[in-house]
Amino acid sequence: MAAQDQSTRAEAELRLASYRLHVSASCGTLLESVTSVLAPACAVMNLAVEPDWSVWIDEDPRPGGSEETAADRPELVLPRGGPRLTVLDNQGARLRVSARYRPDWATAVIEVDACARRTQLVLPTGDTRAVRWCDWLAKVFFASRLLQAGWRMLHASAVAIDGRALLFLAGQRGGKSTLAHRACTELGAAFLADDLVLLGPDGTVVGWPTRVCLPVDLPVTRAVGTLLDGVVDGQVRRRLRLTPAEHRSALGVTYSPPLPLGMVVIIARTDAPQAPAVRAIPLDRDALASAAAEALDVPAQRLFTSDLLGLTGGPRTSGSADADDVARELSEVPGALLRVGDPTMVPTAPVWDALIGLVPGVAVGT
Repeated sequence: MAAQDQSTRAEAELRLASYRLHVSASCGTLLESVTSVLAPACAVMNLAVEPDWSVWIDEDPRPGGSEETAADRPELVLPRGGPRLTVLDNQGARLRVSARYRPDWATAVIEVDACARRTQLVLPTGDTRAVRWCDWLAKVFFASRLLQAGWRMLHASAVAIDGRALLFLAGQRGGKSTLAHRACTELGAAFLADDLVLLGPDGTVVGWPTRVCLPVDLPVTRAVGTLLDGVVDGQVRRRLRLTPAEHRSALGVTYSPPLPLGMVVIIARTDAPQAPAVRAIPLDRDALASAAAEALDVPAQRLFTSDLLGLTGGPRTSGSADADDVARELSEVPGALLRVGDPTMVPTAPVWDALIGLVPGVAVGT
């Protein structure tokens, strides 16, 4: 499908580290669907003369989008009910892919011209769900290159305090997101990440854009977002899932651009029956090594951000990550091991009192 004349399009350049992505959309709404998710993790800049790659976003005027059949074609299915990508045509430098973000959603088409360093995304007209392809392609562009260049993806939450990043590490459902949200509302921190961060070789922390999931027992409005119910360890767990735009607008949360790593808090459950409900101690090497290994164990997320088909011209495989290297990097900044008697206490426990003196930016009177 031919793209409309460039003079009538909405355009911007996204930059992260040394990488530059030109995004061109047939209307401002489609461009906003990218920039509202990727910024401020990425800076939105004026167009460069020679970006590394371009993504052009258009709409298919036909009802329901593409009608091309994809039977008996090679298909890539990402885990956990994720995107399905079916190769329609592959002629070396040119690739055409049929794409469904969810099995029951309308089909989009992705066309790659490697010689022109350009990807064209054609969406079903007016399909508000399919616009998720827009920011997905942009995230694949940046993450695939950063991971190959030695950055590491960690399962962590993060906020910005005093110009530096505070990382929260814990196991699944250990309270990372809860403490990040509490830091924003109770300490005046800026938000970096709910679930994933990218950590650079120089110690830069990028809050990786994902949807935000907050426990409903925090003081959050339910006027927006999606209410999720689940059962964890025999107990009902209710969360509110928000897009980054909903998180910012409805809760008044300020988002932070990338920052230097400044401090680390590891959340762990205490096994001592007589121990205080909440206590914090300085981090030791064993705790760091264990937390680093667990935080690096994100195979599904790495698949979601790998350019396995070459859709944005990136490397097909990402670089390896070493837990000892990450633990060494985390050990160079102040930190604490926060022990709680029960993870369900994290939304209300006096965690800041316990962290005073161990974590900079947490002061008396918070």
